Parts: sequence; C-alpha cells; structure tokens
Amino acid sequence: MVDISRLPRAKNRFEDIRKKNQIYVDHTDLIYEFAYLDGPNFLSRPRRFGKSLLVSTLESLFSHGTEFFKGLKIEKLWNEKEQGKIYRVIHLDFSNMTYTSTEEFDKKIYDELNRTAKALNVTPSEVSSKYAAESLLKDIILSASGEFVLLIDEYDYPLTHSLDNKSLFEEYRNYLQGFFGAIKGLTGDMRFIFVTGVGRFAKTSVFSQLNNIRDLGLEAKFAPLLGYTDSDMHCYFDEYVDNAANILRITKDECYAQIKSHYDGYRFHAENETMLHNPWSVLNFLSTPEQGFRNFWYETGGAYPTLIATYIKNIKNAPLQTLLKTKCGPNTLSEFYDYFDVTPVSLLYQTGYLSVRAEKNELGGKSLFLVPPNLEVHSSLIQLYYRNVRKNALDDDVFYEFSSALKENFTTPDYESLIKTFSAALNTFGYDDQEAFKTEHYCRDIIFYTLTLSGINAQREVISADGRADIVVELADRRFVFEFKLAKTKDDENNRMEDAVFQIKDRRYGDIIPQKKLTRIAVVINSEDKAVSQWQIVD
Repeated sequence: MVDISRLPRAKNRFEDIRKKNQIYVDHTDLIYEFAYLDGPNFLSRPRRFGKSLLVSTLESLFSHGTEFFKGLKIEKLWNEKEQGKIYRVIHLDFSNMTYTSTEEFDKKIYDELNRTAKALNVTPSEVSSKYAAESLLKDIILSASGEFVLLIDEYDYPLTHSLDNKSLFEEYRNYLQGFFGAIKGLTGDMRFIFVTGVGRFAKTSVFSQLNNIRDLGLEAKFAPLLGYTDSDMHCYFDEYVDNAANILRITKDECYAQIKSHYDGYRFHAENETMLHNPWSVLNFLSTPEQGFRNFWYETGGAYPTLIATYIKNIKNAPLQTLLKTKCGPNTLSEFYDYFDVTPVSLLYQTGYLSVRAEKNELGGKSLFLVPPNLEVHSSLIQLYYRNVRKNALDDDVFYEFSSALKENFTTPDYESLIKTFSAALNTFGYDDQEAFKTEHYCRDIIFYTLTLSGINAQREVISADGRADIVVELADRRFVFEFKLAKTKDDENNRMEDAVFQIKDRRYGDIIPQKKLTRIAVVINSEDKAVSQWQIVD
C-alpha cells in the first residue's frame, strides 16, 4: 500500500515538503549553478510547472542555509560556498495579490515590503509620486547593503490578465518597467535576485531597464531544472506507478508509456534532448489513478491557460494545423517578442506550450519543428481553438459528448457506434471549414483532432514496416489502425474501399513494437455527404 500523503499535490512550500517527508525531486545541483553567483536571474516556465516551489526552495536556502537540505545535492556545495551565511529574503508573488489598477498593485507591493521595513525598523522616505513601493524597496535594501535577496514570482501575472484591455496592459507594463529599473539600480547592493514568469518574450519591454538579467532559459544546462525526467519518474515514483497500474489493470510498462504520452514531452532548449514531465499533472494522476489519465492542464482552475486562451481569440486567420506542428529555425527559438507583436506559434513556444522536435529531412540533415509536448496540451490547444476561433464555436457539452462516446466505443469495442461518432465529428468539426472535405488528410485530421481532444492516445502517420498508417489509437492492451479514403462521388466509394484495404494489408499497418491485439479498419468518407459511407475490418 503506497502512502499517497507523500505526494506533494498542493502548492506546498519547500520547507513544508521536507518537514512532512514528502517526495522532493532533487535538482538542487542545478540550483547551485546559478545561485552561487550574484546578480539578477530569470526563468520562464508554463503554469503549474514548479516555479513557485523553486522560489520557495531559494527562499529557504538563503534564509536558513542548508537546514532543510540534508542529503540533497546542494548541501555540501552550498556550505563550502557560503560558510553558514544567511540573508534577509524579500519574496513577492504577483499572482497572490488582488488588484485592478496600477495604484492598487503598487499598494499591494508596498504593503508586502512594509512588513519587512517594520521588522527592520526602517523608516520609509517621503514619496511625491503616486507609486511608493519602488522607493520603499530602495530604503530597505540600502539599510543593510549586501544582506538582501529579492525573489519575484509570476512577474507577468498582471500583464497576462489584462490582455483584453490594452490601455490597462500598457499601464502595468510601464509600471513594471519602472519597478525593474529601480531593481537594476540596487543590483550591486543585493546578494541575489530571481524572477519567474510564464513568458520569456517580455524581456524586450518589461525588462528593458533590467538589461543585465541572466535568462536561464537560454542556457541548455538549465533545461531540466524544473519538471521530471524519465530517471526521476523511476527513481522517485516507481511504487506509485506500480500502484496506478494495478488499479487500472494494466502493466507497469504500459502505465509508464501512458504517463509519458499524456504528461511528458516538454523540451525547453533545442540543444538539450531531455524531455520533461509536467509535475502537477503527474502528481495529480498518481494521487488519483482510479480516475484515469485526465487532462489536469486544462481542468485545473489554477492552471487554466489564461494567456493562451485570451490570445487564441485573436488568431482567426491561423489554421489549427499551424498551432500543432510548424517548421522553425534556430533564430525563431531565440528571438523575443512583445505581447501584441508575437505570432501565435512564437507565443506558444515562448510560454512552453510548444516544444522543440528535430526530424531527419530529405537532404540528410535535420529540420526543427514546434509541436505540443504531449496529449494533454495537444488536446487542450484543440479545444481552445474550437472554442475561440471557429465561426461556429463549440462548448463543453459538445466536447464531453464526443469524449464519453469515443471512450466507450473503444473500450467495448462497439464499431458501429464508433463509425457513427466519426461521422458526427466530421459534420460537427468540419462544419465551417471550407477545406475540410476537399482532401483526405483534412478529413483524417478532423477525426484525429476529435480523438485527441477526447484524451485518446491517437497518432497520425505512424511508421510501420512499409508505410505510414493514417491514424493509430493505442489503448493499454489493444491497437486500432485506421486508413481513410475520400470518395468524391457514390460511384467511387467501392474503388476507394478496395484501395484502403489493399494498402492496409500490403504495407502491414500496425505491425509495430510493442505487439498488441490489433484491429485494422478501412474507412471511406463521402465528400458530398460529409460522413463515413463505408467501413470494413481488415484481417
């Protein structure tokens, strides 16, 4: 019986995790690599990826030394570097403050700083401007030069929550430019500065005054700093994966494979091959495995992708496919953009919702692509797109109906109902797409998007011995292979079915590792009816 209480699901502080003997995945050797130096540092990661825990870890490290780091990689390194020295830590979390204007925002920061000022008997200077926090920060830092550490979590929270009000957005941006400008003037008087946020791109504007900041996201060695590697999963969570596998009645290997397809795949630097699991999603799944492989990225209120959801409303001319896979070059990965200048693909990459993949090209070299890291994000982006971009917007009830139907169709399996669901998907999701029924790959993609947004592990163009299958669906113990053909007329349907059956057999679709019980289905779609007209199980 595993102890679920050891999984730190809540937004716990580092010291609480250590006191409760909860699991802490030790990447503190990487923390040392930037924390032993002075100066300002910045790291961007998607929401719910462990930024706040990292800030809490730094807070403990600087304020208590290695008191809570016994047995961790950084313990010896830090003791040798700091010789037991501790610092006064100012920790500001912009996402935990309530405000609707820059004046309120400034007051919230001022109130946080004033607690520190009172504790140190620092008398605030008189301020003539309407913003007082900047002045108070200066008073505090200069009262004990070299003794302070400044930690700012979710710096861009006011920006991402005012995208629908450009004038307010500009006010927040101007305020933050001034605030970070003041921090730059105090850099030499502080031991360490660390800032987190969702977006890297704001470096061009908000951080224009703090131009000496070190962006850890540009350095390959820091790519695995947050998130869980494959090694972490086996080292820290193996018994919990075993528990989940037993509850779901699948093998441990299959459970690891499903976790990987749903929650892994984040890659934060083109030169680092390490793929990372989303900690929040992994911990939630392992805590409640009886609920299956849910989409925690989208479902959880705190993790709802506000920035992406807001921005996607403004990309009416961007086809869904460009959000799900697009070719890029190295410069795309290192350029910074501003909120209102950024392209959809750049924004998704710079906020961590697209990940870098390298594929061999026809010239014998490699091409870089940006793709969703895993099924969880893939499904969410499709759902956000259908909700916000389509002329005929779709709501939760539609997504739920398709999701529940498809899961039941595959579990039973009920092929008649499955084909009916495919036809309904073609009609529903292809309704206002003028290109939908012109080519086979458009029709196939509608089915693929429907499967994916339903949380089903589907893949396109899966390579087997002699070709690429249109769609492969992987269940714990079964594999389904689909080959789609498009008939422009009724008279053409039989010929297209013969082509599909021959192709499945001739190219041995589904004959891939690992071996599973295999079902192969040929499907013909009639472009006039916008529905499946024929289907056949292929032995």
